[in-house]
Amino acid sequence: MLPFRAVSERHLLWLAMLPGVWLCAAMPVFAQESYYWAYAQHPALSYFDHPPMVAWMIWLGTQAFGDGALGIRLLTLLCGCANLLAGHALLAAFGAGEGARRAWLLFASCAPILMMTRFLANPDPPLVAFWLLCMFALWQARSGSLRWWLVAGLCAGGALLSKYSAAFLAPAGLLLLVFDPAMRRQWRRPGPWLGVAVAAVVFSPVVVWNVRNGGESIAFQTTERWSNGALTWRWLCELVGGQIGVFNPVIAVLLPAAVLWLLVRARGRDGAPDVRALWLLAFGLPLPLYMLGNAAFMLVKINWLAPAYPALLLGLSLWWDESDFCVRHPVGARRLGLALASVLVIVPLAPLIRLYPQPRGSSWAGWSELAACAEKWEEKIDPEDGIEGNVFFFAADYKDASQLTRHLHILDEDLPPAHALEPILAQNVLGERALQFDHWSQPSSHLGQDAIFVLPRATERGSVVDKVKQHFASVEMVEEVSIDTLGFHLMTADIYVCRAYRGPLSTH
Repeated sequence: MLPFRAVSERHLLWLAMLPGVWLCAAMPVFAQESYYWAYAQHPALSYFDHPPMVAWMIWLGTQAFGDGALGIRLLTLLCGCANLLAGHALLAAFGAGEGARRAWLLFASCAPILMMTRFLANPDPPLVAFWLLCMFALWQARSGSLRWWLVAGLCAGGALLSKYSAAFLAPAGLLLLVFDPAMRRQWRRPGPWLGVAVAAVVFSPVVVWNVRNGGESIAFQTTERWSNGALTWRWLCELVGGQIGVFNPVIAVLLPAAVLWLLVRARGRDGAPDVRALWLLAFGLPLPLYMLGNAAFMLVKINWLAPAYPALLLGLSLWWDESDFCVRHPVGARRLGLALASVLVIVPLAPLIRLYPQPRGSSWAGWSELAACAEKWEEKIDPEDGIEGNVFFFAADYKDASQLTRHLHILDEDLPPAHALEPILAQNVLGERALQFDHWSQPSSHLGQDAIFVLPRATERGSVVDKVKQHFASVEMVEEVSIDTLGFHLMTADIYVCRAYRGPLSTH
């Protein structure tokens, strides 16, 4: 009842990987990816808003393939392939039929939130990959194999090095140790305890970094977010609506039936409990339920539920193959399968986002031109005081600053070796917190220096210019740059020359 029935399962697995390869190569590098690229230029045990895995991955990729899209996303692509393979292998270990394994490949390929983990270089791809690999290793460890417990610990530690939400592996594991008889027998064996110890050792770099930095990263992701909350329906509605979109509306319609089916199977109402259903619910429900509760009083971003979705999609795959839905509704099942597959038509067209006018924050094009223009003005004003390098660059927020940093770095590679890239700062120049940029260059070290300020969409951000004027002796707009591609206007940016920096504290 699914498309591609004429394609062998092995070939279907390879086909499912191709969209990720295309998107890795063809999609522009987004601002958030440039931010994590900037992480990788400053190797560390961890970072302000995330653990270090994404930075380590980008560093490895760029060492091999440079600072373009392929270098930044190489290991992200490998994580995406690991997601598909691990889910497929777990279904095989469950004893699921070919129909369930095929359904998994289709569902995982047609859910935008999982497709994004195959090309967007952010913390989610390694998180999802290690989450699924941990599930597979734990299933193998049900027999008591110490080796698999150690592998599970390594994978759990890798997930924690990717993103703090990997902590939800703990309640999932605890549920299994309580309710799965095969796991419950291992309480007195060394496997679970050694697995936890291995995970803790792998995660220890993040602990060390937080101890050295007053716990600011963990505080930022927990107590600070909660302290800014307020009871409202807005964020809950936005979360639910957003999840329907990124999960795929067809899958969102089918998922409640699949979850109910899993609950019935886990309880064993029709016979012995199905431990597979228990496992998928343990790894798939706690995180979404927790985030739905949080959405009643704080913003929950649409990608925060990503690690739970593979478990739910695996459950949906089992339901599709083993329930009587396809037997009772063959025509409807065929149409739903075709509707799912139709989403794949978007994949070849996705790179056309390059032609879409860019909103504030998530920019993706035009930065090579802006960097070249900023460099030109830096060269004009740098010799004026006779001190080489006595000029710094900055942007109005950390995303713009990240794009500027990467493209200045790429531009700098073509300059003579003696040319040193000047510091790039973000909104910390204006006395505002700039996340990880606060750890790289202190604004107070640039007192008295001149600066080049790059401001995209200046007509929408006039208040930013007013703030900048409070921190410099003079601010002059020297050039307006229009970013156009194939006749499409993408963005207009202003270049400012700012004289004699007074420091991050406002002068008014």
